[in-house]
Amino acid sequence: LGGAIVNNELHLKVYYIIMITSSLLQQFFVFTHFNCFCFPRVRTFPKDSALLGRETVRALMYYALKVWSDIAPLNFHEVAGSDADIQIDFTKADHNDGYPFDGPGGTVAHAFFPGERFTAGDTHFDDDEAWTFRSPDSHGMDLFAVAVHEFGHAIGLVHTSAMESIMRPYYQGPVGDPLKYDLPYEDKIRVWQLYGVRDFVSHTNQPGNPSQTPEPPVLLDLPENRSTLLVAQDALDRCTSHFDAVAQIRGEAFFFKGKHFWRLTREKHLVSLRPAQIHRFWRGLPPNLDSVDAVYERPGDHKIVFFKGQKYWVFKDNNVEEGYPRPISDFGLPVDGVDAAFVWLHNDKTYFFKDNNYWRYDDHFRRMDLGFPKDTMLWKGLPLQLDDAMRWSDGSSYFFKGKEYWRVPGSDMEVEAGYPRLIAKDWLHCTEMQSDSPDSETKSTETRVNEHHHPDHAENGFEVCSCTSDTASPLGTHLSTSPTWLLTPFWTLLLTLCSELL
Repeated sequence: LGGAIVNNELHLKVYYIIMITSSLLQQFFVFTHFNCFCFPRVRTFPKDSALLGRETVRALMYYALKVWSDIAPLNFHEVAGSDADIQIDFTKADHNDGYPFDGPGGTVAHAFFPGERFTAGDTHFDDDEAWTFRSPDSHGMDLFAVAVHEFGHAIGLVHTSAMESIMRPYYQGPVGDPLKYDLPYEDKIRVWQLYGVRDFVSHTNQPGNPSQTPEPPVLLDLPENRSTLLVAQDALDRCTSHFDAVAQIRGEAFFFKGKHFWRLTREKHLVSLRPAQIHRFWRGLPPNLDSVDAVYERPGDHKIVFFKGQKYWVFKDNNVEEGYPRPISDFGLPVDGVDAAFVWLHNDKTYFFKDNNYWRYDDHFRRMDLGFPKDTMLWKGLPLQLDDAMRWSDGSSYFFKGKEYWRVPGSDMEVEAGYPRLIAKDWLHCTEMQSDSPDSETKSTETRVNEHHHPDHAENGFEVCSCTSDTASPLGTHLSTSPTWLLTPFWTLLLTLCSELL
């Protein structure tokens, strides 16, 4: 709101209503004390970790939740049954929540915001990651640090760009000993705004004597021999790379390089600074596939088509269709492969590029249109031998080559003035950093550069590490009498009025 332009009397009145309401709500929640009881359960455990046993994992979850309950009137009590408010799972790939994990790297965990839905508060960790604690960052992902971040989402916090916050959207490495960790002040303020302050906690100082359960879990040090946990540091750097293929899939952007890809949400926010492995996400591609030539989402049935050399694969969601790969001669394309493929929003047809030629294919009738190939010079301003192309939700088409991209708006066939521009700067959040090195850069729970102070929006209201959610209500869905639920209608009103202002 502070950056909104108030340009008429009605908007000015709405602006004052919002500001007054916001101020009253903040005072109510900061200074109203109440207790919220919640019951977590670790339902499944890491399957491949020889170092993190069940009791260690349970202890880490206990201390990660305690970080929040030490400063706010939140009370977590572990339960063993199915009535838990926060179900904690270690799982892989597609685990039936609409947000499959992508193997080592990429998204490492995600959590549901509080709300009315059955899965509210549930927190999932990718079991393909090398989980550890009290270990150097190169040994794996610090489970305690990731858990603190994800439980922040589970109680209703969204991401922030504050440099010291645990709620930054990229994993930043270990945060220290779980027995001694203290939340940054930025995070304390935000949770106090939702739940109030515990009686013994100062608004300006850290807790002097945080409450303890009678017998808190014991955290033992890990064995010295940790060589099996070493994670290979990937040499790929999104900020200096060119890309083999680029595609819009399910409204998100995918940048493919070698055996890996980076993924952006609908709002062009990176899901993770670390790339994910292609064959671990799309199961059915050969594990030894060294790169892909082009990728596009087929109009009509929304299946995903991958091209490499003389072959192509068709996927339904993350699973390859039976009978693939097949030869690209099925499309009537040259046997030496394609450079780029995208669906033009203007006519919903698929365009293939190779060298200085392009083809127009009708996916609905599964046939190449007559009169093709044609010379790419008809697309004024585009370079030859593209890396790939895609359409985007703004209605424009985007073409990529090397470290640059070109934009063609709407139904035009001419590059917009001001292009080419840098891919790294405009798409891959490289304005403030130029390296993915774990020593100089953050990585994901994420923990994001140029991060906005609001959640992204997804169709199902699920908070994942890519920060997509419809709502961020406070914890307490199962406690209908909790005064925090007064926030929900005001929050909805606030979002509605904000959208009118914009």
